[in-house]
Amino acid sequence: MSQKLPVLFITHGSPMLAIEPGKTGPLLMDLGKQLKKRPINAILVISAHFITQGKTMLTAAKNLPTIHDFSGFPSELYQLEYNAKGAPDIAMQIQRELSYNNIHVELDPKRGLDHGAWIPLQYLFPDADVPVIQLSMAWPMDVTQAINFGKCLKILRNRGILIITSGSMTHNLYDVGYDDEKPLHYIKPFIDWVENTLKNHDIDAMKNYRELAPYAKKAHPTEEHFLPLIIALASSDKDELITELDGGVTYQALAMDNYIFGQYS
Repeated sequence: MSQKLPVLFITHGSPMLAIEPGKTGPLLMDLGKQLKKRPINAILVISAHFITQGKTMLTAAKNLPTIHDFSGFPSELYQLEYNAKGAPDIAMQIQRELSYNNIHVELDPKRGLDHGAWIPLQYLFPDADVPVIQLSMAWPMDVTQAINFGKCLKILRNRGILIITSGSMTHNLYDVGYDDEKPLHYIKPFIDWVENTLKNHDIDAMKNYRELAPYAKKAHPTEEHFLPLIIALASSDKDELITELDGGVTYQALAMDNYIFGQYS
């Protein structure tokens, strides 16, 4: 069996996912059980909620605090903790590896995990028994830079590093509603285009998704929640298996599609 680990793109949706698993929670739990059969040295998470201006940061703490980086939600959410261990030695190895590709990475000895990281991880690895490292997206970042970033991460997959990118298949918070039986009209055309583009591993089309994908700017008024998917695609090879886990649509505007790039079981 190949030791090459897959790349995951996880839609983390609303913070309410932490206490309302919906369709996504069970899908991620089942996926996690499959992943645990593989030898994983550490998990590297790239989240839409860890953006650093003009530089790239990497967590290097031995114990990673749970960051409740949201407001206005039920008190139950703020009591949740994901007691992840860090991996400072592996963080240094990743820092060194990325430097070979002219990506300067600074280590942060204090930062923990934002909700884009710990909420998916609580379903994928509920025992928090795999070390976690979180890598920031240097901002501003455009699609071309995201593709180049993803390509630089590809080699880590052969080093026992499970790469998880965490964003959202659609993310227009202005359109959030409360009738999950009535997804907004632009959701399906957009996610259908994305699915077809991913299955064809068409990075050139993805590079121009703002112009080519129907309702792209409606689905993503800003890009930070879509770039993790592009990073994941660029971290994969053209001939690899691509598997979709369809989590449905929540709050009418948040499509919960997840993708696995590569063999995962």
